[in-house]
Amino acid sequence: MDTYQVPQVLQNIDAHPVPVLLAGAIANTGAYILYIEGIRLGFRHRTYAIPIFANMYFFAHDVLFVSLFSHWFTEVDHWLFRMFWGALLIFAVLECVVHYQTIKFGRQELFPGLTQGQYVVAYSAMQAAIVVLFWFVYSGLGDPLFLLTFSTTIIVAIGWYIPLLLKRRSRKGQSFLLAWGLVLLNGFFFLFLPRMSDAFTAPVYHAIGATTTVVSLVYLWLLTRYPAYAAEHEPRGALS
Repeated sequence: MDTYQVPQVLQNIDAHPVPVLLAGAIANTGAYILYIEGIRLGFRHRTYAIPIFANMYFFAHDVLFVSLFSHWFTEVDHWLFRMFWGALLIFAVLECVVHYQTIKFGRQELFPGLTQGQYVVAYSAMQAAIVVLFWFVYSGLGDPLFLLTFSTTIIVAIGWYIPLLLKRRSRKGQSFLLAWGLVLLNGFFFLFLPRMSDAFTAPVYHAIGATTTVVSLVYLWLLTRYPAYAAEHEPRGALS
């Protein structure tokens, strides 16, 4: 599936570098808020703050992007995608921190019937399966600049926070700042993608962006309906 033409995208970026950088900065600020605040909450609440499937999918995306060094620095050879490479290398490190938090604090919530060793094996197998899933998605999209695949990471990220909140019934591992990070991520659909190619002005992309924006705003509202988390609310032994 060919959605956009690479030469056209690169020409559009070079023709309007300032709006492109501003649009990208908004979406990336949302992503960094999401992970930095999530990591802070994870250690503070002794939990994982980034939903497990979302973090694994992000990790699969970013590891593949970073591994394609020659593609970005030799074949595409464009300043914006070299910047993206550096940004996603940092992001992969943040995702590894979330992996650590999930493995250290998440067993009782995710797989209470497993030993820690069994949990690590199961967790690693899940990540491997999601890498294969992401490779399947990437291969089918025909997306040489990862514009569509990054869109899928935003959809996956936003889609898992409401179920996590409903499951925990408190703001454990969640905060209003984190929720605003999710809202800012939607700038990718409305501000960044249209700068890349006219193909992204099609109604389907506006519909996706509108849907994810509504979901992220509903999540923000739902946070007001649930109590702040306090460690004393945990059942005995839940943090072991």
